[in-house]
Amino acid sequence: MASKPFSQCSVEEMRRALQGKRKPSSSKPLPPGAVERGEQYHAAVKALFPKVTTVEVQVRNLKGRAVVDFKGIPLEQVNRLTEVLTGELPPVPKVALLEQLVQQA
Repeated sequence: MASKPFSQCSVEEMRRALQGKRKPSSSKPLPPGAVERGEQYHAAVKALFPKVTTVEVQVRNLKGRAVVDFKGIPLEQVNRLTEVLTGELPPVPKVALLEQLVQQA
């Protein structure tokens, strides 16, 4: 890194500087089985909603705890989400689990 006036910094340089200042959200690994369970919720929710719906499911690490975020669920279809969350979860293909573990490393 080099010091220079703000007016001479590019947008990309500012982004890299901010990323360097941020602390990681967690260095603790996720609990065993959390990645698999998150993938099961992801698969179940994605299968339930039509392809045209922009529903997103994200499993993230928050201080060593697995947190699931649901986004883009139409208000009139929230009932369907509760059905998925209280129902039986589908099995997760081993390939998806391996990809998650590689991303965490």
